[in-house]
Amino acid sequence: MPLTAEQAGLDTSVLELYLNDHLAGATGGRDRAHRMAEDHADLPVAGELARFARQLDDEWDRLDRLIKELGLDTLRYRQLAATVGEKLGRLKLNRRLTQRSPMTPLLETELMRGAVNAKRGLWQVMEALAPRLQMDPAEWQELDAQAVDQSELLDRVHAALRPDAFVPGSRPS
Repeated sequence: MPLTAEQAGLDTSVLELYLNDHLAGATGGRDRAHRMAEDHADLPVAGELARFARQLDDEWDRLDRLIKELGLDTLRYRQLAATVGEKLGRLKLNRRLTQRSPMTPLLETELMRGAVNAKRGLWQVMEALAPRLQMDPAEWQELDAQAVDQSELLDRVHAALRPDAFVPGSRPS
């Protein structure tokens, strides 16, 4: 069992907020990833998108456990805000009542790429803190490498979507 954040001499209030902010981001991200996997079931990378969504579920679970292991509180209101924000983000005034704009999947993919790259920072911070917390840094290195793979997948999704994102009559996802 790792040391708690307090035992490791870390600023628990700052670390608690940092980890909860990432957990909130992971909450919205995994919801979006599952939606992307459904919406892009016809793309050649559909299986990879489904795996990506499952990976985000696993990462969320690990981050939630980490907060508890470190003796910190999970701030559930932040996850609720992220879930509501993700759902509200789907509402767009795009002059389409029943369809999404063909540009929407492209923008969602760009947002997810940014989120995955931000998440890499979390894994790198945890790798740096691992010795102090008496944790194995290899776990965080593996998660960082997984995030690199996820970013590459999202690059491929973006490449598949961008040719038709602004073409009238193209398939809205």
